[in-house]
Amino acid sequence: MTSPLIVTFVQATILNAISNILAQLIDQRNNKAPFTLNTPALLQFLGYGLLIVAPNFYWQRALEARYPGFPTRSELSGAFSVRSLKSILSPRSWLSLFSKSREDDSLPSHKEKEKHVRWAPRAQKSGLHSFFMKFFFDQTAASIVNLVLFVVLINLLKGETLARSWELVVLDFRPLMSARLKYRPVVSALMYTVIPVDRRVVFGSACGVIWGVYLSLYAGV
Repeated sequence: MTSPLIVTFVQATILNAISNILAQLIDQRNNKAPFTLNTPALLQFLGYGLLIVAPNFYWQRALEARYPGFPTRSELSGAFSVRSLKSILSPRSWLSLFSKSREDDSLPSHKEKEKHVRWAPRAQKSGLHSFFMKFFFDQTAASIVNLVLFVVLINLLKGETLARSWELVVLDFRPLMSARLKYRPVVSALMYTVIPVDRRVVFGSACGVIWGVYLSLYAGV
């Protein structure tokens, strides 16, 4: 039986190839030139894609292991209800944060509490908590690392030095992150509510075909 990682490699490679070829079509059409496949550019983009599949695959598995589960329909409807949003934004909820610290002074010391809870089972986090944590890390840590890897790897594959590649990271990180944040939150919301963990990299690639076109155009297809 073929492993999920191998399946992900194949599917992501096909989607990356489609992205790059579309980018070449767009670029050459804008230049009013007959289409000619730029094979080195295609291979460079596919090489970059192959290098990042495994890290992203295991990253998604690690996230799911740390924050397992999906939010239920009732949790989602409750979290985004008008009443819930009003309670979060109300002055009383903010004041409770400060009053809680005062109440904590009257509670038993940490050592005393530890005696009682040492053998207590760990409380199971809700699916909504898991969703928000996975969503947060995908928009921050994963986005930053993936963009840095893209700029560095694609330029190294084009023959640039590591020093020059880092200069391009500093130069292009802000516009690339701005572009990523225009589509990635929607993809993440779907990934962490309905998509199985071993299909998330491929799902992200499928949703990111247009993003792949953008990256290909950035890289000079």
